[in-house]
Amino acid sequence: MSTTTAAPPRSRPSIGWPRQTLRLTRTEFTLFVRYKTAWMFLALPLFLLFVAMGLPSEDVFPGVSSSTLSMAATLGSIGVIVGVGHASNVFTARRESLVLKRLRVSGVPQLAIFGALTGVVVLFSVLVAVLMAALIFATSGVLPRDPLMLLLAVVLSALSMTLVGLLITPTVRNAEAAQMAAMVPMMILLFASGVFLPMDLLPDTARQVVQLFPATPSSDMAQAAYSGYDVFGGYADAEEPGYLGLWAAALPSVGVMFAWIAVLGLLVRRYFRWDPRQP
Repeated sequence: MSTTTAAPPRSRPSIGWPRQTLRLTRTEFTLFVRYKTAWMFLALPLFLLFVAMGLPSEDVFPGVSSSTLSMAATLGSIGVIVGVGHASNVFTARRESLVLKRLRVSGVPQLAIFGALTGVVVLFSVLVAVLMAALIFATSGVLPRDPLMLLLAVVLSALSMTLVGLLITPTVRNAEAAQMAAMVPMMILLFASGVFLPMDLLPDTARQVVQLFPATPSSDMAQAAYSGYDVFGGYADAEEPGYLGLWAAALPSVGVMFAWIAVLGLLVRRYFRWDPRQP
């Protein structure tokens, strides 16, 4: 009588969160391209840019017109529209269809799930910003004097606004409700960012308060990047401080955006719902 010993089952090799994030990012990219509503979110900043092109123009600084500053401010709207609108919509739909729950049960970490979505939003926000910068150059012949600052403004805005969109999902029951709920913070943030109303028209106290909003620093940085002037305190006393001086003037705005990213990230980790809402 012979005995056979069964071979121990082989354990599946674990996949680290960076590779999981990369795989999910590829999937998110494919889904984004196929999602018609996502293209609508991408088109809205372009619409705001065309509206800004038709505004009356007068010189604010030597070689910099009010039209150029208005067009630059619309670059701050990209993250607001794409981040808030897309993130709240798709993650609410996936939660209700149990996609998010299956991902969590299968062991995919939160960082990979949120990181994949955020990465795609950042990517398309940057691509739209490049297209808008090309349109601004085609119509006015103006290029940003500090492209790196403009890039940082777009990236940080996309990061923070995606987290705002994720915070909307626990408050709504379905994707349709998420679209409606996202309009409220979206419009508030667009007004606060100076897209519809130049911040220079506000009283000093009101402008200082609005500059603490998560969307306002990105528009200020975009205007500073295009003009080369320190516009963070308003147009009246703005000076041209040079490259390093402009970055020094932008540090408070950068700090505000990083602070919002940290706070919003903690709130998402604490309050995000993975299970469908009960009727």
